[in-house]
Amino acid sequence: MNFLWLAWLPLLFLPNLGVGGPTGFGTLELSDFLIGPFLALTALAGRRRPRLMIQGLNLPLIGFVVWASFATVLIRERYGYPDHLAVIAGGLKLGKLTLYGVAGVLAARALTDETRRKQFSWALLVSGLVVAASLFWIQDPNDAMRPERANAGYKAMNAVSVMMAVLLCYLGGLWVCGLGTRKWRALAGPGLLLMTLGFLLSHGRGGWIAALAGVAYFFYRRGFGTRLVVGLAGAAILIVAAYNTFPEFSNEVDRTIWPDEEYLNRYASGVGGFDDGARLQTWTHELGIFARSPLLGTGFFHRGGTSGLWLTGSHNFFIQMFLETGIVGGLLVFETLRRMWRLAGSAPARAINQDVPARSALVAAFVGGLTGEYYYGGMVLFTLLLIFAPVGGLAMPASPRHIDFHDPLVVDGWEP
Repeated sequence: MNFLWLAWLPLLFLPNLGVGGPTGFGTLELSDFLIGPFLALTALAGRRRPRLMIQGLNLPLIGFVVWASFATVLIRERYGYPDHLAVIAGGLKLGKLTLYGVAGVLAARALTDETRRKQFSWALLVSGLVVAASLFWIQDPNDAMRPERANAGYKAMNAVSVMMAVLLCYLGGLWVCGLGTRKWRALAGPGLLLMTLGFLLSHGRGGWIAALAGVAYFFYRRGFGTRLVVGLAGAAILIVAAYNTFPEFSNEVDRTIWPDEEYLNRYASGVGGFDDGARLQTWTHELGIFARSPLLGTGFFHRGGTSGLWLTGSHNFFIQMFLETGIVGGLLVFETLRRMWRLAGSAPARAINQDVPARSALVAAFVGGLTGEYYYGGMVLFTLLLIFAPVGGLAMPASPRHIDFHDPLVVDGWEP
């Protein structure tokens, strides 16, 4: 029973396979049907150990859900809608965020020893290969959402790309740092190359930028090393080969680096000669609306209508949280990430060499969040919590407010 959840985990990363699809309240995914059994399995596998690192996220996470719920319940009264549809839609979105958030927390509670962490690295590697295989099969995730494809694939190319960026930075970090068993390291090398190839086919430029940021951080922390040089050389060769082999990939690169001038002028989407997908224009427009409701925001996932927000969103998760949940909700999101960052660099995390891989993946997740709203609830949010789970399952220092992040320490009977 204790290891069944690890076998179940890769199933959550399967594409829709004809199950689910667009609904009036968002996209229904195959993972939404499979997350229930996963919750049950992780709850049974978790050990009752007090003061785990993951509990350091309880206050901002619970605080955000409570505050976002408060802001959402008031949508009808504040904006004068004749029905509760906006409240229901926001409540369902918030419920999905809570569901996947709890799943990530329970995964951390189930990773309280080295044996589990090694098995977990296998489950994550298989999960990444499942996504890569799905991307090979689908080729263009956008096609999968057209009626003739019967909802075969993922809901958004950039979301899958950011999810893959986080996985690649974390798993690649484990491989470069020499973590995992010898057999895992032997198979992780070619596995990461396959994941990278699938990643290049995801058509998600936001994820590509996020991965570059995560790799840059890893290089900053570790410098040159044999494994890192080999990994980067393999990735570079793969990128060149993909550019010359897959027209979809080369077109994405070309239209980003050498965009059409007429297109840039028409949509005001150029920054320094590069195509930014009109991100800066969108951010500027949406940020101007923040002053209308700086405390409560418009309500969770309340866009369009009389909210003043574009239905397509701000294409920036952090801006969107300030817009929809106000300054309180936005700051709670940043506080959650700040705590994850600090705990990932703590002495217990460094003692098991999880600090650099986890922080590299957090950098990728943060940069990915700057390009789109990917953490509303679903597999991208779940993936972010999964890469933190090995750190979250460690024992919290006896005095967490006075953690020394530079000196080794002994905590709650656990010795590095």
